[in-house]
Amino acid sequence: MSTQSIGQLLRVGWVVIIALFILTIIEFVAAIGLSGILQLAVLSILAVIKGTLIVQYFMHVGQIRKSITDLWWGILVPSEVEE
Repeated sequence: MSTQSIGQLLRVGWVVIIALFILTIIEFVAAIGLSGILQLAVLSILAVIKGTLIVQYFMHVGQIRKSITDLWWGILVPSEVEE
């Protein structure tokens, strides 16, 4: 379990929400102001950044990463040899 207090977790959540808001504004400006391959590149990069923030902080993938890693190592290298 995390050692962070609820206040710290809420603060991180609000920082991520504000970051997503700022990235959305940048995304809007890029969609209006840019064109061609540059527009596609900027919007793609922003989409990856926003998706990563959402998956990491709101879908809690970082918290289950260790469990998934342990599960796969248990499947690949079983601790008991079956006869």
